[in-house]
Amino acid sequence: MHIEFLVEEYSTEVTLNFIVPKIIGNIHTFKIHNFQNKDRLLKKLPERMQAYSKFIPDDWRIVIIVDQDRDNCQELKNKLCNASSIVTKQKGNIVLHRIAVEELESWFLGDVQAIRVEYERIPASLSQKTKFRNPDAITGGTWEQLDRILKQYGYQTGLQKIDFAHKVSPHMNIENNLSKSFQVFRDGLKTIIS
Repeated sequence: MHIEFLVEEYSTEVTLNFIVPKIIGNIHTFKIHNFQNKDRLLKKLPERMQAYSKFIPDDWRIVIIVDQDRDNCQELKNKLCNASSIVTKQKGNIVLHRIAVEELESWFLGDVQAIRVEYERIPASLSQKTKFRNPDAITGGTWEQLDRILKQYGYQTGLQKIDFAHKVSPHMNIENNLSKSFQVFRDGLKTIIS
């Protein structure tokens, strides 16, 4: 089976390159298409899905991942579903829509142990604090929250998302992540290839 990932930014691409093989194993192939930003992905999605509908083989699947940011989750999912309907009407249930709530960084905050491999001054107990038990519930930007944590423990100022993804993603434990949106992504990906 082959999986086409459609993502909004390079840090998501970097992260998926490390975690997807942990989820799907080495018997499946995948390719990640980075649209550079969310607006561009949403704008180009209907055209891309139209193209897929004309040639997609039966053993291909499509996974679309976007950050929720401050969008209404249901409205965002409806946009994704509507844009994908041309493929699903012809090929069946081969498209998986996933939203990182609030942003991709909630997936990192869901795995404090992975962060600590590269940033060891961050305490292991961080994930036990009320605010971090449910990283998807952090409001005001998980990127900003992660940046504040790094600064608090004496690391760089101004989180470099791509560098952070390169450093932390290889250490992520796909089975023990506290982020519900990560768990839904992981479980959906397992289901779509089964």
